[in-house]
Amino acid sequence: MPNPSRIYRRITESNLPTRVIAHLSVVSLVIFAAAAGFSRPQGSDADAAHFTGSAPFVTSVLGAVDATSFETSYFDTRDASGADELLPIDRGAPAVVPTEATPLATPVPIDPDATPLAAPGTASVGSTTTSGATTTRVAAPAPAGLVWPVSGGSISQYFHAGHLALDIAAPYGNSVVAAQSGVVTSAGWRNNGGGYVISIDHGNGMVTVYNHLGSIWVSPGQYVGAGQGIGGVGCTGICTGPHVHFEVIVNGVIDNPLRYL
Repeated sequence: MPNPSRIYRRITESNLPTRVIAHLSVVSLVIFAAAAGFSRPQGSDADAAHFTGSAPFVTSVLGAVDATSFETSYFDTRDASGADELLPIDRGAPAVVPTEATPLATPVPIDPDATPLAAPGTASVGSTTTSGATTTRVAAPAPAGLVWPVSGGSISQYFHAGHLALDIAAPYGNSVVAAQSGVVTSAGWRNNGGGYVISIDHGNGMVTVYNHLGSIWVSPGQYVGAGQGIGGVGCTGICTGPHVHFEVIVNGVIDNPLRYL
């Protein structure tokens, strides 16, 4: 029987003369292409003419796109007049330190004759400063050095967040005095739990208030001096024992009395 593999070898393998002819054909084509490249004219116009005669497709492409004008028209966006001519940027150039520093803003001179601004709490109550159409009311600080308000009294509860006053305990009837000179603004009973209460305006934004009094010795509108008796210790209103609930109000804000006593 014939060998099957022998049949396939005849189909897939070529003899020596065939391989030689194929190799010579390839070498001839390479030599011809090289000779044609060296012998064609030089220059862009010659290139176009050479390709035009040999390849119609290349001719149409070169006619649609001019290689010389494409480079300048695509990357150069300046107008024809040269009005927006820009200098080329050398991105490889070293940095140059400026010869002149940027000047700082000129400070505004201070007028030595101008009235200085009042420090916090140095102006009197009701004083105003006017700037253009704006008027600012400046409140002064409260005077320091208050007189101890309860004769023979001692602190039973201090000032804290839940108790905005100083409780001063003393026996019934002990004298309660004005902590600073001023005008009595109210003296009488209050239904807020304070019982008999006296309020004195000392000026400069300070007001003192005396709660739970057993007796009142002054009247509204009366001027009193520092240390002058204004009432007696008691336990009126909401109270658990004889004492004075002493409040200090500065510029409308309740403050710790110990800062001024």
